Amino acid sequence: MTLKKNSLSLLLGYLILVLCQQLSFRLISNNDLLYPLQTIINLAGALILLFLSKHFNHQNQLEEKAAPVWWQFTAWAGGGALALLLFQKIFLWFEITFLSQPVISENTSQLTAIAAKYPYYLLVIVVTEPIIEELLFRKVLFGNLTFWFKPWQAALFSSLLFSLAHGDGHFLTYSVIGLILCFIYAKTGKLSAAMTSHVLMNLLVLLIN
Repeated sequence: MTLKKNSLSLLLGYLILVLCQQLSFRLISNNDLLYPLQTIINLAGALILLFLSKHFNHQNQLEEKAAPVWWQFTAWAGGGALALLLFQKIFLWFEITFLSQPVISENTSQLTAIAAKYPYYLLVIVVTEPIIEELLFRKVLFGNLTFWFKPWQAALFSSLLFSLAHGDGHFLTYSVIGLILCFIYAKTGKLSAAMTSHVLMNLLVLLIN
């Protein structure tokens, strides 16, 4: 029962968040109003999803292992961020060279442009989006699904949906990023480790670009 409550509450919360985001894009054409509102919506959404995950708490089989000590957590989170950055570069190169994908990720370039004009939007890119995505794609669509499927099957499913959600054509790259984040979560048993790696990766990508 806790599995269903945790999964359904987070899924419903995520869908409502996406609906609010899309409504604001459709109803507000002035960017000076739109992006502050988007920042508030994302911050509220992340906090609500964190509350729902805590309130309808469920410890899936990935989280049953002993929690890593601080230096193990730091190594996995920090090393994971570097691995994410490295594999992102490798698979972007592969997609550009062999799959004729665009040289620049539309998703990344768009977010970089927004952050350059509206610096407060960095809160969305670096903090709230990684939290939201980890709660949905890793907690619900990977960790909780291991109740019914083998971990590798749930990881593939989660990572495929993660890549489709970004929708800029670099599906292989985003799938690999999703798989690495699933691996960090599975090895540590801590969703916060995957969140930290995701946050650090987004920050590094912005600094590099």
